[in-house]
Amino acid sequence: MTRMLTSGFLVLAMHLTACCHEAELPNAVRGLYSREVRERNQSLQMIAQCGKKAEKLETSVPRIAALMYDQNVGVASSAAYALRRINTDGARAALKTAEEGRNQRRASLR
Repeated sequence: MTRMLTSGFLVLAMHLTACCHEAELPNAVRGLYSREVRERNQSLQMIAQCGKKAEKLETSVPRIAALMYDQNVGVASSAAYALRRINTDGARAALKTAEEGRNQRRASLR
């Protein structure tokens, strides 16, 4: 239990101190295509940290949107968060499409 609380605190501390390193964004984009889950997730988190500053990555939005369907739930969640933080027209459209698809799947289960 203590370990979980400590690690949760560290994650929170890392999140609060995180800042955008715009010079690293090209590396983050390359990481989106990695076979390694950890690298894809880290790249998405770096892009999310930059938020609106990452809007120049609009050409990467389709790849980020595709990662919302990654087999790894952490990558999928990070992709959705990155799109919310980028907040361009393309990013919002990708999120809306994903939400509509989720709603259709839910409706078909009823």
